Amino acid sequence: MNSNLIKMSNIQFSISSMSKKIAKRKSIVQAAIEVFGKKSFRDSNISEIARRAEVAEGTIYQYFRDKEDLFFSIPMDKTREFCSGLDLHLQGIIGPTNKIRKFIWYYLYFFKTNPQYGRILMLEMRVNRSFVKTKTYSFLRKSTREILEIIKEGQEEGIVRKDVNPYVIRHLTLGILEHVVTRWLLKGEKYNLMDSYEDISKLVIDGIGLSGEAGRFPGMSKEG
Repeated sequence: MNSNLIKMSNIQFSISSMSKKIAKRKSIVQAAIEVFGKKSFRDSNISEIARRAEVAEGTIYQYFRDKEDLFFSIPMDKTREFCSGLDLHLQGIIGPTNKIRKFIWYYLYFFKTNPQYGRILMLEMRVNRSFVKTKTYSFLRKSTREILEIIKEGQEEGIVRKDVNPYVIRHLTLGILEHVVTRWLLKGEKYNLMDSYEDISKLVIDGIGLSGEAGRFPGMSKEG
């Protein structure tokens, strides 16, 4: 009996310890987003991130090798958040057209509500030569599978044109969205990013040859 209690106590301690480590890692990443989002990668330092996260500088090195490792780890966490939110927003949405509209809306909404991360990803990380060599880059590429699957679904249903490679359509869609978000960031976020939603949706949908489902799904608005 005592042995079982000891085992149970050890398990509970391990779970509690793991939860604390996860929480601490998240706080470090969030602090890094805030610091890197205000300063450039070059001008930021681990000491400042440690102060923002309210941890000892050495604690950060228990989770990340160096400043660059921490920097490139940020999209891993935020991409999981993006994918989780996208899956939730796509629940109950029927038809490729409506799914593409919702994807476009959510993409804009995500970066509108995460501008610091947007600055890190769009203005610094994507122009960093080391970025394409990281696991983060591969992870980000995998995260775009959702829109690719929607496009393929549309082609199978005869709604999306089949004379264009689905990967090219994905590049087109993401390229437009990335450009719009980047311009918004460079302009100092002085206007509502969501105002672009209707125009982008029309451009993408008309461009990839959608027909038959052109109406937006009930309840869809610039707010979601």
